[in-house]
Amino acid sequence: MGKPDRLLVQTVNIALIGPIEAIKRSATVSIQTLSATPREISERLAKKGIIAGAGHFYAVRLLEALGVNSAEGVLRLSFAHYSSPEEIQQLINALNEAL
Repeated sequence: MGKPDRLLVQTVNIALIGPIEAIKRSATVSIQTLSATPREISERLAKKGIIAGAGHFYAVRLLEALGVNSAEGVLRLSFAHYSSPEEIQQLINALNEAL
C-alpha cells in the first residue's frame, strides 16, 4: 500500500491543533471536530475498532486560549513507530465516515 490519503488539513469538519508540518509535531495529534463533539466522534470510531480519546486532557487553559470549548475538548489520536500505512488509512476512512 502507498502513502495514506491526506485528510486532516483538507476537510472542513475538523481543525488540526498545532503545526501542520510533521517535522514540528509529536506522535499525538489533537483535532477540534466541527460537525459533532469529540466524544461523539470518539464513540463512532470505537464502533469501527479505533480507539481515540476525547476531552480536555488537563489542558483547559490552553484550549480556552486557542478558542476551543474546553467542556467539549478535542479528539486525540496517537501514533507510534509501528503504526502501519494500512492502519493509518483505516483511521482516515473511519474518520471520514464519522465526521
